[in-house]
Amino acid sequence: MADNLENIHKIPKHLERLLKQKEEEYGSFTKTSYVMQKIIEGYLSAYNGFVVKAPKNIWGILNIDEKNWRSITNKKYKKDTYDDISGYAECNRGLAINDTKK
Repeated sequence: MADNLENIHKIPKHLERLLKQKEEEYGSFTKTSYVMQKIIEGYLSAYNGFVVKAPKNIWGILNIDEKNWRSITNKKYKKDTYDDISGYAECNRGLAINDTKK
């Protein structure tokens, strides 16, 4: 089934290049996502006084939200904002595909 998912969800070449460039600049999205998931869970658990679980894709979702907010508040079109939204969506897709493989 995982092979079918990978074939169905081919990443466009320009987006694949962007993700590779971003990973070289900022490091692994997957590793950062897992670390940020645990940090967010820790903060929310401490604040609420009970264990709170966050989804694995929370980091990508928060970044998409930030980019969407930027597109709303900045009336000037910025291509990289929309490229970043697509990139984070693809990174979250990768997390979901990896979960399906397990």
